[in-house]
Amino acid sequence: MFASIGGVDELLFRALNLAGTNATLDVIMVLITTLGGTYILALFAIPLWLRGQREATFDFILILVLTVVVTTAIKYLVDRSRPCVDPTFGARTLPGYGCATEPDPSLPSGHASRAFALAGLVALRYRWRAGSAAIAFATLVGLSRVYLGLHWPSDILAGALVGIGIAVLVELVSRRVVLYQRIRKWIVELIPHWPRRKPA
Repeated sequence: MFASIGGVDELLFRALNLAGTNATLDVIMVLITTLGGTYILALFAIPLWLRGQREATFDFILILVLTVVVTTAIKYLVDRSRPCVDPTFGARTLPGYGCATEPDPSLPSGHASRAFALAGLVALRYRWRAGSAAIAFATLVGLSRVYLGLHWPSDILAGALVGIGIAVLVELVSRRVVLYQRIRKWIVELIPHWPRRKPA
């Protein structure tokens, strides 16, 4: 099952897979992986929406949808097993955060692809400080997946490449394709404005 796993990949996994060795770090990594999974869109899109950047919010949602579709397709085409699948391999996991909660294949990491896709758009579109912070968060999300024993390091790298690639593609299309700009504007204008601005 692990014949396709390179020696460096396994070596890095052993070094980073520390679930259960430190209670405080366990809590931090679970929090990061939860934010990077369940709440990833809210972390990026809601602040933009509340600041009135509705077209940017649309781009973020589109990136998230594209990333999920592409990542899922690659996962089932490659069909790579997670390191925690084989109990004899000795991957460290935490109760409630093991392979039983992650039934899909391993490569690429969905958490990493989504986090890096959204962070990539921040880096391309906004100030370097915001981009640096977003990329740093995405990196922590990826590390948390290896820490928890759910992904190989190369899964994270593949997810990062997929996510950043989609971010670059959407950014190019949003800037250069007039049809996309018109469709985005039409959809955004259909959504009621909230919060409404008070009259002057």
